[in-house]
Amino acid sequence: MFVKRRHQVPGLNTTSTADISFMLLIFFLVTTNMDVDKGLTRQLPPADKQEQQVSQVEKGTLMTLTITKDNALLVDGKPTPVNKVCGLAEAFVRRVGRKHLVKIEAAPEANYDIYFQLQNQLVMAYGRLRNEAAMKTYGKPFAKLTEEQRNHVKDICPQRIAEDYGQAAVSAANAYGVGETEAAGTGKEERP
Repeated sequence: MFVKRRHQVPGLNTTSTADISFMLLIFFLVTTNMDVDKGLTRQLPPADKQEQQVSQVEKGTLMTLTITKDNALLVDGKPTPVNKVCGLAEAFVRRVGRKHLVKIEAAPEANYDIYFQLQNQLVMAYGRLRNEAAMKTYGKPFAKLTEEQRNHVKDICPQRIAEDYGQAAVSAANAYGVGETEAAGTGKEERP
């Protein structure tokens, strides 16, 4: 009379699962943003070891930017916020002219973030100065000049930056009493 029925679990159709997973994979690959490596465009000295030239710099033509081990920024020995460097560098280059020199001293233990912020401020300052020189000379912004005109503006407003990593930043921080520092690095440069 009563007949027991066997219940079976219905099977799943998995033929489209592979298609769906590949479509999702392609979707995420196409929509994902890849971070572009950040860097600085600088012309490096040649790799071969040549005699280093010692250049004499007049006292009033040198601006020294020091990043200490404790990530403090000193502009000519005075603690300064990073966001003020652009204006200070612009005023310095305008005052001194073509024979200026901006020297960056960085302790090896310093944070890269403050170093990149400092570099960005200097790039912004030189960008403004070159744009101003282009407007005076050619009546157009620097970005709209031809290659020959840009080279002429770069001659008018050269970017003169020297970098020193090591002992100089440590001794500057000790001299001005900013944070604890220890002797590190081998970079040396004498100035009058």
